[in-house]
Amino acid sequence: MKYLFPALLSLALCSCANYQMGSTPKAPGMTDIKVVYLPTVQNETDETDIPGIVSNAILQEIDRDGTFRHGRKDESDAILEVTVKKIERVPIRQSTQQFLTTLQYQLILVLEYRLYNMKEKKDAIGKTKATGTTTFFVGGDQTESQRQAFPLAAVSAAQAVVSSIANRGW
Repeated sequence: MKYLFPALLSLALCSCANYQMGSTPKAPGMTDIKVVYLPTVQNETDETDIPGIVSNAILQEIDRDGTFRHGRKDESDAILEVTVKKIERVPIRQSTQQFLTTLQYQLILVLEYRLYNMKEKKDAIGKTKATGTTTFFVGGDQTESQRQAFPLAAVSAAQAVVSSIANRGW
């Protein structure tokens, strides 16, 4: 009986021996990546405002997540290259009074990204797609309503990109 407490204590301490404080475990090839450089997002669509909006959303999401830091190119461990591939608007809700009038749309933003490890001079993550979505109601001017929905779709896509990179080891 007098050996039961020390045995349980040693068992409890040994079971926590492998625990590491901090962020999630990283995949092989990404363990040395701590600082990420994000150049301006490339754009393959007709929307001219979208690269700045997506770049800002990804930088904010990197800060919010905390697994990586973003920095200048000369101090970074990896480069995150992002391209806006497609912006799609899908009608969701039609007007009951006017047959051809759409009241609500879903905005889908498709990104392609790759993470290049500058120390190893190879891709840590090859080209991968991520999607961000939001919905918006058309209130008067459809173009303006869509323009106001871009930041929400960009945040959704940024969350998908950063989550995919940060949780690669799970």
